Amino acid sequence: MFNRILNNKNFFKLLLVQLFLIFLSSCAQNSANKEINDPLESMNRSVFIFNQGLDKYILRPINTEYEKLPDNVKRSVSNHVTWASTPITIANSAIQLETENFSTSSIKFLLNSLTLGFYDLDPETKYKTRDFGSSLAKYNVSSGPYIVLPILGPRTLRHLSGNILEQSISNGPKNYSYNSTTLPMSILSNRNRYSNVIEDIYNSQDPYLKAKILYSENRFNSISSKKIIEKEKQNEQEEFEKLLD
Repeated sequence: MFNRILNNKNFFKLLLVQLFLIFLSSCAQNSANKEINDPLESMNRSVFIFNQGLDKYILRPINTEYEKLPDNVKRSVSNHVTWASTPITIANSAIQLETENFSTSSIKFLLNSLTLGFYDLDPETKYKTRDFGSSLAKYNVSSGPYIVLPILGPRTLRHLSGNILEQSISNGPKNYSYNSTTLPMSILSNRNRYSNVIEDIYNSQDPYLKAKILYSENRFNSISSKKIIEKEKQNEQEEFEKLLD
């Protein structure tokens, strides 16, 4: 399977597109910034309300039934979803020149191919998840405006651009990343995994604002290196100390 991905012409075409976008971004702002530009807030809030209704009447009832499944079944589904998305991490680890993450994710993907990812044969080995949005951030492509999409939820323009590239790579019956079987499994697994967080958002005073803040924080932590995160924390601590003076 891994060889099929590497031999896929779309894979190399999209790598070239990615490199072209990186070239165009040479004058863009640095990505180590948790602030989100939200010029479309009115429209975003309307879409957010639509997504809330979709979750309330469809996803939440389904999750209630899914929650009744044995833990080992839910764990297997989650493992498969993670495994199916690993080729995206492998490709972007290469783009970002993260050799250790590239080798670790590649080896784990090949090993778990024996079980189609449903059983993790090497649970001790961890790697950092990477996507095309994080590659654009790595080379200082501006995050762009904040967007709330129907069903898909919050994104920045940069994050959305990466999703489009990923979907294009996955466009084919032999790719296991986003086929008709794995995508519903991903939706079910993620809704169940973040069930408490979602309920906490809906119970907050301003669910839209809380969702935006959580997305911003999580996305920043997922695409930033430890060095950038530590620097950001140091800056926040210095700002706090100034307030105390």
